[in-house]
Amino acid sequence: MAVSTRSHGTDIKEDPRIDFSFLLGEVTRLLRGAFDHEMEAIGLTRSQWHVLVYVLKMDGPTQTALAEALDIARPSVGALIDQLENSGYVSRERDAHDRRVWRIMPTQLASQRAEAFAQSAERVATQVFASIEDRDLSAAMALLSTLRENLISPTPDRLEKDGNC
Repeated sequence: MAVSTRSHGTDIKEDPRIDFSFLLGEVTRLLRGAFDHEMEAIGLTRSQWHVLVYVLKMDGPTQTALAEALDIARPSVGALIDQLENSGYVSRERDAHDRRVWRIMPTQLASQRAEAFAQSAERVATQVFASIEDRDLSAAMALLSTLRENLISPTPDRLEKDGNC
């Protein structure tokens, strides 16, 4: 993949990278809104369904593991777990190997409703990706993966700018 080294100048109005960044943020916001609308019909908030999806995907995560996966504070995750527990979607169970640790487990209700969650997600995905070809989706995923890696992994020029060299 070729890397652009040309200068885009200091005029923010003429920098396609900035335009792309703003468009990406807007698309993300709209996509979250579409999922929120679907989940609202099930009676869950954005934060609740986000946590519940991770509980369903992970194998008995701890509150700390959920907080790290969701990139939110541990007390915030605790409050969401409380809400989901009160709604009957999750339960706290002691870890079999360490009695100090509590695992967050999906309940039978969550497992039963997982199909409804999946159908809601499928409706959103069908709408959003209706006119997108598989090859275009693959290219977009590759681009986003590269952007993520560039943000995660320090590069030599970034280390120099930060003074960590």
